[in-house]
Amino acid sequence: MTEAVANLGVPVPVDVAQIEQELTSLWKSASEREGEGAVMRACSCNLVAIALDEKEAVSLASVLAKVSEFHPCRSIIAYREENGENPGGVNAGMRAWLSAQCFSPVAGGPQVCCEAIAIAARGKAAGDLPNTLVSLLVPDLPAFVYWRSFKSLDQELVNRIAHFSDLLIVDSHASKEDLENRERLLELLRNPPAGISIRDLNWSRLTAWRDLIAQFFDVPSNRRHVWEISEIEICRAVARPGNVPTRTLLLIGWLAARLNWKQVSAERNGDEWLSRWQSASGDVVVRLTGSSAGAAQAADIQSVRLHTRSGVTFSVTQEKGSSCMSATSHTPASVLVHTVPRDSMDEATLLIRELSIAGEDAGFQAALAAALKLEKAFR
Repeated sequence: MTEAVANLGVPVPVDVAQIEQELTSLWKSASEREGEGAVMRACSCNLVAIALDEKEAVSLASVLAKVSEFHPCRSIIAYREENGENPGGVNAGMRAWLSAQCFSPVAGGPQVCCEAIAIAARGKAAGDLPNTLVSLLVPDLPAFVYWRSFKSLDQELVNRIAHFSDLLIVDSHASKEDLENRERLLELLRNPPAGISIRDLNWSRLTAWRDLIAQFFDVPSNRRHVWEISEIEICRAVARPGNVPTRTLLLIGWLAARLNWKQVSAERNGDEWLSRWQSASGDVVVRLTGSSAGAAQAADIQSVRLHTRSGVTFSVTQEKGSSCMSATSHTPASVLVHTVPRDSMDEATLLIRELSIAGEDAGFQAALAAALKLEKAFR
């Protein structure tokens, strides 16, 4: 598969009411422009992205183009415009641009192309945006909504679209420093509109950590140790002091939910967080420590170490200056080290992963409930 994504022509403002006709013209023009090379039109789903503004809409276009290589779709990016002069010379409350995102699955093979639509609405026309988006969905195909930058201003828009969609994807990491909107986002995660399935890219970023921790206990001789955990140390690199470690709390919530721990207490001193839990075999202490991320270091979890009452230690570490993660099992009988390349954490890869999973993620909902309860205990 080639990495390049090509546009078949420059997106041009069109009348929203004539979008379907314009798409037909676009495909005809694309086929003629490719000459002898075949152009295949592909669509297996609808993907609607709600953007904060034009700048975010532009950045989302390249992300959705990469997603379409794995999930061929009709992508629609929508955003609200500020009142003022309407650029592009289109005197209307709503504007749209059409383009085709293409890639070659096989070198020398036909181009596979997907439709990309961008819509901007202003003033009273913004109230018609939900109906416009629904009218543009390809019938009889699943519809997914991606809301990257949660803002309460767009919540009603997302709520209305949710009634016609199968999945809503958000990113709690994007709102970590916006406390007011973060609270509303967390409430949305717990109570999604129209009963829609909901996913969080922040949960997806924990996949490698959860997999490696769980794999320790796939070994029959290690299974009893999971019930003997007495202490957990989590070290993380922080972008700035005082940030709420949403991702880390989700990881703790996952462990607590899966192992049926009962929360006892929580206390905080700067970037050091300490919580106590009750398990079937006794007390469990969870410590979070934070240090400033270096210039070339990503703000993220750096290591997780699990100690058991019988003296066995399990640890997962993000290798410094490396793209690998190491899982170490230290028992009285042996020390085993397993090193794996870390999955890409770019936005498109995370979206591709979430769109590949069907249905509700019960594990996420249980981890989220435990994480929110723990966060409130720290306040």
